[in-house]
Amino acid sequence: MTPDIVEDAPHPDHILDVLSVTKYYPVEGGARIKAVDDVTFNIAPGETLGVVGESGSGKTTLSRIVARLIDQDDGRIIFDGTDISYLSGPAFSQMPKRRMLQMVFQDPLASLNPRFRAAQAIANPVLRLGTPEERRNVAALVEEAAAHAGLPARFLNSFPYQLSGGQRARVDIARAIVLKPKLIILDEPTSALDASLQAHVVQTLLKLREELGVALMFVSHDLNLVRLISDRLLVMHLGKIVEQGSAQAVFNDPQHDYTKKLISAIPKLGRRRGDSGMSRQFTAAPVDD
Repeated sequence: MTPDIVEDAPHPDHILDVLSVTKYYPVEGGARIKAVDDVTFNIAPGETLGVVGESGSGKTTLSRIVARLIDQDDGRIIFDGTDISYLSGPAFSQMPKRRMLQMVFQDPLASLNPRFRAAQAIANPVLRLGTPEERRNVAALVEEAAAHAGLPARFLNSFPYQLSGGQRARVDIARAIVLKPKLIILDEPTSALDASLQAHVVQTLLKLREELGVALMFVSHDLNLVRLISDRLLVMHLGKIVEQGSAQAVFNDPQHDYTKKLISAIPKLGRRRGDSGMSRQFTAAPVDD
């Protein structure tokens, strides 16, 4: 029997609490592996939490559990004071609070409907989850979200195949922010982009956090990129959190051997003595990226 949804905030200053979440996957021979192993963490409003680890570390599975795209086998997910642990994706999509949690996917081309123009893709959350007034003003909301995401209005009538990788990433971001959510989960949002476009997307996300006050859960295998945008870091390995702390502390004084391995693998070409890595400052993002 599915328990009733309850209002339950373990900490009043958290927008998200993930409590002892575990996810198993079956493997050949009837055995099971733990893709996510007893993971606990939280995110405060307006905070950016970076989740980093190599392929197979469990970070993408964790992000999809939080977004209710897949179910956990154990543990609780509490979003904005509501226990959503036992909600399937379709059930969660019917809740008013669903609009407050959005996701940006790894491959914008795959996650965007090829038959939808950019404006239609951005409008879709409004048409599905918006209030009657928001649906009446959908065109204005689409233009506002596109402007926040750095997507010029002239691209709103384009289909995904007509856009560059950077432009598709901005459509995906605009779609995620159009309803002004409290939390956005970003699953490897820059992995398909080259280094210069990665920097522009990170700049856009930093600007959005400042302008909208949205919390971000930024999932990536790129530790150097994650630290540019994150207030805190979780390092995942084999389904477990092996280290967590402020981005500065994790980089300057890593405690776990796996974290040390990730940091040592970061390219150091061109780094000056005493330089902690890439700058958080980027040039203005080009409109045609």
